[in-house]
Amino acid sequence: MTPNPSSQSARRLFGYSFATDTPEQLIALTTQPPSKGQMARLIVTANLDHIVQLRENAALRKAYDLAWRRTIDGAPVFLYSRLRGIGVPSRVTGADLAPSLLERLRPGVHRPFFVVASPTIATGLRQWAAARGFAEDAVGIDVPPFGFEKDRAYGDALAARIRNHGTTQLLFGVGCPKSETWIIARRDQLGDCYAFAVGAALGFLVGTQKRAPTIFRRLGMEWLWRVYQEPKRLARRYFVQSWGFVGAVADDLRSAGSRRR
Repeated sequence: MTPNPSSQSARRLFGYSFATDTPEQLIALTTQPPSKGQMARLIVTANLDHIVQLRENAALRKAYDLAWRRTIDGAPVFLYSRLRGIGVPSRVTGADLAPSLLERLRPGVHRPFFVVASPTIATGLRQWAAARGFAEDAVGIDVPPFGFEKDRAYGDALAARIRNHGTTQLLFGVGCPKSETWIIARRDQLGDCYAFAVGAALGFLVGTQKRAPTIFRRLGMEWLWRVYQEPKRLARRYFVQSWGFVGAVADDLRSAGSRRR
């Protein structure tokens, strides 16, 4: 599964090329019927936490290596890409991509499948699907148990459900790196579909989580709002682990300097 080079930036950031598609272009591509034999085409959205994890997590690096599209999500990552002159025109965030994509899905044409973190989100998605006119059997939903990514039998059964559903768009909302690594490890078992790792976006969509006000998003401070909402889970990520981004930038600048010499 080799990314389409025509849609990728020629210059690399943190060792990867990133898509130059606008959000509208990416949605147009991923709502077209998937090609036969393409396997699951993974779309990853790089934020600061992903960049930090990529330094230590080999499975996540493999997911990024094999992803069909890589977009820039986080404001610090996008700002750094602008300073490096990478040429990515805009951020494409999971939180914006998921609702825009779902707005374009049509009953009788698309068969989405959702893997989500809680029964409450699952219920909200069923209500969304019914309101949009989808038949009950046209939308697949799974709420995997804790540790599912290590359970081979469960993974085989879930992959078979996704494939047998005839899934056209697969949306995973169980966090990074679980979403990305599970999809890429089983990409040849999932059928021909577009696969999105969208984090908290599905919770925002159905109202189980409240997204940051617009002013926070415009200032690139959505992370601060999320820490306020979930301090126990996210404070360490953003106030301690996020310093790894400085090291990632230093590594990237050294690598860029070596390529120029």
